[in-house]
Amino acid sequence: MDTSELLAAAQRLARPCALLKRSGPADRLAGVWGGPPIVAGPSGPFRHWLSVDCRFIPEGIGLWSGVLSVFSNQDDCESGVVAINSAAKLPPGAAVPLFAYTAQSLPPPDAMPFEEYDRYLPLWQSNCPLYTNEAVAVLGGWHFPWPDGDWEELREKPLLLWTIEESEPWVEVWKEARGFSVIQRIT
Repeated sequence: MDTSELLAAAQRLARPCALLKRSGPADRLAGVWGGPPIVAGPSGPFRHWLSVDCRFIPEGIGLWSGVLSVFSNQDDCESGVVAINSAAKLPPGAAVPLFAYTAQSLPPPDAMPFEEYDRYLPLWQSNCPLYTNEAVAVLGGWHFPWPDGDWEELREKPLLLWTIEESEPWVEVWKEARGFSVIQRIT
């Protein structure tokens, strides 16, 4: 396979995502990084990471309105919670606003159905926000193949978001049959 064929194969498996960046047009205001949460979370040892306008979450995940706020559990350093308010809106003048940029998430090499790992890896890395330093967080898309060994288990679950900035830990939010799960990644 040449490079164009590798890229075409990857694009067939690409998933929609939104890169959340620190600057952008006002109509793309999609979230708030850190600071006070927009939707209150539980009391206790929880850190608020970000709050997101659900309208910017890619289709197929099942959230269409309101705001969700993501919290990590500072005691167990493994989990967290998601708080949602379907009537909430992002306030104007947020301390650290995030703006959505529509993109396509190429699958990591582990998801590709061919043996071209060494040739595909640089193509994937040039698209993966963890390597491009373009985004604070990502809504949707493919998940990163962490060394934890759960990549295959999570492959078919919808990834709601993952944080990139201020990591470790990286925080992932997964859509479950009923609700959400939060995973903190520390390498």
